[in-house]
Amino acid sequence: AQMKGIFHALMQANPLAKKERDRYPDPHRFMVQANEALTHCLERSSFITAAFYLIDYQAGGFSFARAGHCHTLYYHSIKEEVSYFRTEGLGLGIIRDAGYEKHVKNQFWDYNPGDVMVIYTDGIVEARDGEGNEYGEERLRLMLETCFYQSAEGINEHLRHDVQEFSQGQPLHDDQTLLVIKFKAAQPHT
Repeated sequence: AQMKGIFHALMQANPLAKKERDRYPDPHRFMVQANEALTHCLERSSFITAAFYLIDYQAGGFSFARAGHCHTLYYHSIKEEVSYFRTEGLGLGIIRDAGYEKHVKNQFWDYNPGDVMVIYTDGIVEARDGEGNEYGEERLRLMLETCFYQSAEGINEHLRHDVQEFSQGQPLHDDQTLLVIKFKAAQPHT
């Protein structure tokens, strides 16, 4: 409960900001602030992974920072290819001083209509079949190649179904969270 309060406080909009985009922290700043806050309440042997995306629908792009979380899977509609964002980023709470700041970076990306972003927890790629084999990042990538043209809901359902089929009723070893975003054209503010 204490950590939920810290993250809630970090995510609140800044009511004094004059511009809409200045109302929220940039992803890098958020991760640095979260890391600092967690040093006061997280057990010494614990850490948290996270990814923070700030989408600007007016400009047609987004910025993000990764703190040790699973690499984001992305379908590029112009290139017609699926790949992972192989970005650096150290989990929150691993380094508990100002030196953490250099271990997380802001990334910027312009999206195109039809691009698909898949953010997931490690329970998806670490799901196991009856023989102990992991589902894996490669299978997830290949599955997105087969369904990128569907709606975000359809893609989510397709990927979840494949993980369940692969697991053949095996018990979950970790939570399985899957978020799919399918981008439309930029929506300039009028």
